Amino acid sequence: MVLLLTASGSVVYGAANPNPSWNVDERVIFHGQCKPYDYYAAKDPTIVYYNGKYLVYYTGANQSGGWQMCFTSASTISGLKNASRTYLSKIGESYFCAPELFYFEPQKLWYLVYQDGTHGAAYATSTDPSDPNSWSGPKSFGISGNMGWDYYVICDDQYAYMYNTPDDGSGKLYMRRTTLANFPNKGWSSPTVACSNVFEGAAVYKSLADNQYYLLVEAMLDGRSYELFTSSNAGGPWTLVNNKWATKSNLTKYNSDKWTTNVSHGELIRAGYNQKLEINDINKVDFLIQGTTSLSGDYQKITWDLGLIRNYTGSPDTPVDPRTAFEKIEAESFNDQSGIQNVTCDEGTEAVGYIENGDYTVYKSIDFGSGATGFQARVSSANAGGNIEIRLDSASGTLVGTC
Repeated sequence: MVLLLTASGSVVYGAANPNPSWNVDERVIFHGQCKPYDYYAAKDPTIVYYNGKYLVYYTGANQSGGWQMCFTSASTISGLKNASRTYLSKIGESYFCAPELFYFEPQKLWYLVYQDGTHGAAYATSTDPSDPNSWSGPKSFGISGNMGWDYYVICDDQYAYMYNTPDDGSGKLYMRRTTLANFPNKGWSSPTVACSNVFEGAAVYKSLADNQYYLLVEAMLDGRSYELFTSSNAGGPWTLVNNKWATKSNLTKYNSDKWTTNVSHGELIRAGYNQKLEINDINKVDFLIQGTTSLSGDYQKITWDLGLIRNYTGSPDTPVDPRTAFEKIEAESFNDQSGIQNVTCDEGTEAVGYIENGDYTVYKSIDFGSGATGFQARVSSANAGGNIEIRLDSASGTLVGTC
């Protein structure tokens, strides 16, 4: 029998497709659903799947020229259409926008990173991201120089990296870093240029399929679009994959009305929700973007709505909340299987049974933390012998243990 411990049920290995075809799904967050704060636009989303719900924080553009953040959540993407909206009054600045949400495991604390009129680069913290009234902020990252907008943080095992675009029109993307122990405001490095000739809305992810990092940066090509860069490190250096990775020319299929011809400030749905910002596969992403069919007129009054685009065919996978590898995982709680059935034990609980050579069960989104060294199982058999193999990602994936 093989136990497959995965971040996704179907991991595809290989380099990023530089020119994918994108499916455009329906709008799920419309402007004007959290009036007066989003009178003109709903934009700049950040999204995580946590405790069975999609949590979305986003920017609203109001009639008086200001930008404030709102929140919504639902158990399905389509359910976001009719979910309630909440203005973040707990933070309540006159100007605060462009959020990023993640759980910082070293501190067991949720962070909402954003730009504001008080600190420039700001953050708020919470222990419950599903409660928009739980945030404590604004607080300052304590950075200066080459400030601007769209602050975005990703961490590896040693450092936190912050990316942002300055407001000087230089077309440069800057990066700072600090140790995890010094995060969030105990000493960032001086900013360095991560790449040039870009626009704004940068985001960085680690793809579990190929163990590479991917930088997405909004561009002004064919209206609004996205460039894609890659690196073996969260801090770069970055190599361009394609400056038209997501643009109106490869929005090839609309699954509802043609609500956007632009690919603007958005975020990928992640495999988890922690500070490492991991995705399953860069070639199979759900990209929540702000979209519009017209960029003319006063920027503050441009109509933006939010919806998914996907660089793959078929329906989106149902997300799975991560599980720790260091607590008992019931064998019958698999996410997929081949050749086995659940059976009732004499004591009334369940187990997996009818196991033959080559059968397997799949457990998605298992978090190994800093690493595991052993595995235990409670088993019974009518015959002597047999092995349980533990493999990563697929039936032919890396063998990490045998029981």
